[in-house]
Amino acid sequence: MLQQLRPQDYITYRDAARSILARHDGQAAVDAFGIGELLIPGGDLGDPRPVLALLEAQGHRGAITDTLGRFVLTGPTLATGVIPRDRDVLAGFMIDSGSRLVVPGLCAGTDVVVDVPGTGLVLAIGPAPAGPPADPADSYLTTIDLDHVATSVLIPEAEINGFRDDLISRARLGIAAEILGICDRLLDDAITYAGARRQFGHPIGSYQAVQHILAWAATDRYQLTCLFDQVAEAAASGTLDAGLARAVKAMAGQVGHAVVQKVTQASGAISFTWEYSVNRLHRRLLMLDAIAGTSADLVAAIGRELRIHNALPELLELPAIL
Repeated sequence: MLQQLRPQDYITYRDAARSILARHDGQAAVDAFGIGELLIPGGDLGDPRPVLALLEAQGHRGAITDTLGRFVLTGPTLATGVIPRDRDVLAGFMIDSGSRLVVPGLCAGTDVVVDVPGTGLVLAIGPAPAGPPADPADSYLTTIDLDHVATSVLIPEAEINGFRDDLISRARLGIAAEILGICDRLLDDAITYAGARRQFGHPIGSYQAVQHILAWAATDRYQLTCLFDQVAEAAASGTLDAGLARAVKAMAGQVGHAVVQKVTQASGAISFTWEYSVNRLHRRLLMLDAIAGTSADLVAAIGRELRIHNALPELLELPAIL
């Protein structure tokens, strides 16, 4: 039912990406999907939905590509030549108040562009050997310490404000797509497990208590899907609103945590083992939620604005009901 409510062209992209990621990983998957030439720093991506569909499929498969880091650097805001086009570059993300950052899908020989508060937009040159994976069980995110790599400032802090909102909004929308894919996979696996695991001679999915838990998880996932599809449609029309991007990232983190909690309840002890998918996907979800503002921090920021301005931001314009 949910698939029938989502934009059909987007679902076509996503399903094609899932099929490709079942056979390929890394650059081979991006090339097979045919979007590599669109992910050019400062290039006019136009409709971002194919890229978002690949990121959602990547979350679902637990795959690894550099799509997120390349997507963040696209768009008209950076079409000023500040990012060198003769080098392989990805966006990185600061993860604390020091000098550490993480980079999704980093390969050797790739430079990293990162927004460093107080310094500006910085280019880290060839940092791949400088750090280990952020999670020893998942090489998707590489940890880098800027104090141990060569850097140069592309845009100083005094001039970065026009770029910062665009970079962070693209990051938040792309991460929300990945988390949505993770939520779909967690629910798919939990439903399959509930249909196969038997107790007292019956599948545990036939018991009402388990059905209620999975139904609430699906409801949480549906909330995220509705907001994400609206933001993706707006971005396709050329409007990537910073407020909407912040809201969908905040909701993605909250829904991701809620879905993990409910799926763990439904699956029981096996969800804590490497044998089952929850453990690995939960770890990636936690890492993604920590990038570009955690869900807790973003919700608090929205609350502060509500308190200061005494006005609730309008996230969506609902169609009039005749």
